[in-house]
Amino acid sequence: MKRKTIVLLSSAVLLGAALTGAVLMRSKSLGNIGMSVHDGKPETSSSEVSFKGNSGDRVRVSLSTDVKSGTVVFVLYNSKGGVVENLGTAKAYRGFVDLDVDDTYTLAAEYTDFTGSFKADVSKIRKKILT
Repeated sequence: MKRKTIVLLSSAVLLGAALTGAVLMRSKSLGNIGMSVHDGKPETSSSEVSFKGNSGDRVRVSLSTDVKSGTVVFVLYNSKGGVVENLGTAKAYRGFVDLDVDDTYTLAAEYTDFTGSFKADVSKIRKKILT
């Protein structure tokens, strides 16, 4: 009987932790970019999305690429063109960036002789618990 109570209590605690995590990690999309070049000649250019961020904000960056040829590099810039985070050439990536100052930020996908496809999404993570 004690074992059954312990299992039920443990399950309730785990469920509570999961629900708390879901509330803490809610997100709001700040923008996205994408590109698909499958036919014709490879392209060299850049795509970008800009968003306002505040000091202390945490943003999630999700990337997905399918590079057939060429390269695509993802970089997060501040409004002065300074690199905040070089996200590189990941085939798939999902990570977080903590913003230090109030600014307008730009996520850029810079591609050279590129064929294939990519998608990138930036979301603000809401840290506050709803009351």
